[in-house]
Amino acid sequence: MLIEQMRGLKDSYDDMAFTPPLLATIAARTLIVHGDRDPLYPVELALEMYRAIPSSALWVVPNGGHGPIFGAMAGPFVETALAHLTHRP
Repeated sequence: MLIEQMRGLKDSYDDMAFTPPLLATIAARTLIVHGDRDPLYPVELALEMYRAIPSSALWVVPNGGHGPIFGAMAGPFVETALAHLTHRP
């Protein structure tokens, strides 16, 4: 039941106001990291955020679950995040 409740958040803008128009107001460069095997949120949610945030980048972590930046992926995450933050557009 808890997992289904968390999955239901993807269809609701009431709890967190992450609507595309609001996301479009984010001016900071943004790195969105999402595991392609996240049991709670579909990859489509990350894609919607990526499409809405003007200066965003998306890294879909292969075989990554919920919170794919820990464990074995901690090093690659640091490298990816630093590259994103130091890149001059």
